[in-house]
Amino acid sequence: MRPIHGAKQTMLKGLLSGLLRRGDAARVAGDTAAPQIEQAIRLLQLHDAVGAARMCERVLERDPGMVKAWELLGVAALNLGDYPLATESFERVLALAGDDAQALANAAEANRRADRGDRALELIERALALKPGFAPFLHIRVLALETSWRSDEALAACREALRLHPDFAGLHTSHMTLLNRAGADPALILEAHCRWAERCAASDSSTPQHRNPPQAERRLRIGYVSADFRRHAMSDFVLPLLEHHDPACVEAYCYSNTPVNDDITRRCEELAPNWRDIVSLPDAEADDLIRNDGIDILIDLSGHASGNRLGLFARKPAPVQATYLGYPGTTGLAQMDYRITDARADPPGSSEAHYREQLLRLPHSLWCFAPPLQMPEVGPLPAFATGQITFGSLNSAFKLTPQLVALWSRLLVALPESKLVLAGVPAGAPRVRISREFELNGINPARLEFHAFLQWQEFWALHGRIDLALDSFPCNGGATTCETLWLGVPLVNLAGKAFLSRAGLSILTTIGLPELVAHSEDEYLRIARDLAGDRVRLAQLRAGMRERMRASPLLAAAAFTRDLEDCYRTVWRQWCARQTAAQGGAC
Repeated sequence: MRPIHGAKQTMLKGLLSGLLRRGDAARVAGDTAAPQIEQAIRLLQLHDAVGAARMCERVLERDPGMVKAWELLGVAALNLGDYPLATESFERVLALAGDDAQALANAAEANRRADRGDRALELIERALALKPGFAPFLHIRVLALETSWRSDEALAACREALRLHPDFAGLHTSHMTLLNRAGADPALILEAHCRWAERCAASDSSTPQHRNPPQAERRLRIGYVSADFRRHAMSDFVLPLLEHHDPACVEAYCYSNTPVNDDITRRCEELAPNWRDIVSLPDAEADDLIRNDGIDILIDLSGHASGNRLGLFARKPAPVQATYLGYPGTTGLAQMDYRITDARADPPGSSEAHYREQLLRLPHSLWCFAPPLQMPEVGPLPAFATGQITFGSLNSAFKLTPQLVALWSRLLVALPESKLVLAGVPAGAPRVRISREFELNGINPARLEFHAFLQWQEFWALHGRIDLALDSFPCNGGATTCETLWLGVPLVNLAGKAFLSRAGLSILTTIGLPELVAHSEDEYLRIARDLAGDRVRLAQLRAGMRERMRASPLLAAAAFTRDLEDCYRTVWRQWCARQTAAQGGAC
């Protein structure tokens, strides 16, 4: 189950603050249920969504018409990522209590998270009719438009909402995300991120000075801040790092910002010499904790992704701060000193202008991938059994643009016996709109095979039916690309100028397959057509992919970690030198 983050946390906090008023539960629920209702609220505050859900279910067994219990069950279900249950709960609230602006918005958000974008839009429009121009509701509307594969409308709605509410952080985040996904001009994207930082992450001028000893060669305290120390694609890149840090050089601290506690969380906790749970801590308290831990270099692993703590980084709790891997662009923060990358993803001389941070390029690769042990073995090329080539795109639906559909349609027209598998596409309006877009480009929708968001095992198994993967553009895959390749499926990439469209180039070049990277649409089509016409070559690539990856820097965890530690040492020496110059002493 997936936890609730970001805009959804804001909704959660607003709902709970209202429920916490003394006597509110008793007035709605009646004296006998009031203690259980208040206990459910307290459990949610403590991030025990499972306990809160059980408490609500016990109340509802006795009284199925208890509005407050349904409301809290919906919140708990959202927090657990059980979106069907959240939708059912909030829809029940509407049925029992009638139209209320917040209840409509809650139901809209639940439907959006359950990939029912059209229903979410209907509900949020009703909420806005009752409370016109309310910023959180406008934000849900933007998100619902995007869920419905209406990105252009979402971007326009987001800009209008920002005009009305220029200080609403969630709208800024959506604006930045939509610009990234649209492949907007990098200068425009940088401007949007810096505007967010100025309006929503202002630093505190009273922030105390750092007291870290400026000794250049001492053991460093490195802190990692993430919401993804859990079963999440990011864990495939975090675990090898934690496993291979040299304890003589680095003392690692993990600051976890997720309420989830699964097997990956426990593994991360085992590997980290120092584990801190900060999900319930406000930025000021987390700042104090990090300063008291004496962190020398603090690493952000989320960027603007869900569950980020960029507000914490804006306080500058560590003397050196860097962002790494979790987000395909700048944070926009002046307090974020560096971004860790490589020369393929961010070529020297042309990428610096895209970032507010200084770029730190690792010498071999910015990626260090540890394939999940549960992944299935690579099977034979599916085309030998099916008699046709099956292309696949396993990235989320938001990465599918009309321009990309037009490009893939040209490929399908050129190879009329082929088919295309699309994962991460929810049923309903998104599939209808995507199918219609393919039809407009001359492709019969019968040649398309859609899958919604799948459980890990189902997602991995789907690769066994795909002969050749097609990377998305302008938003390339990252973790998905690594998993696709590990499962034996070759991937064709179209490289662009910005990081988000150069991730595939970086990964494919790292494993020695630069010939699968195109630099124009025509070259992309040529590479895909040539591979589709050479099943022997496809089968060879498939059979040898894991050995190729094992022999590459992509899976060289120990060497990667040494490179990263060298990088840390370099920037730490620079900080020490600046302190020496400022103090007139020796370090």
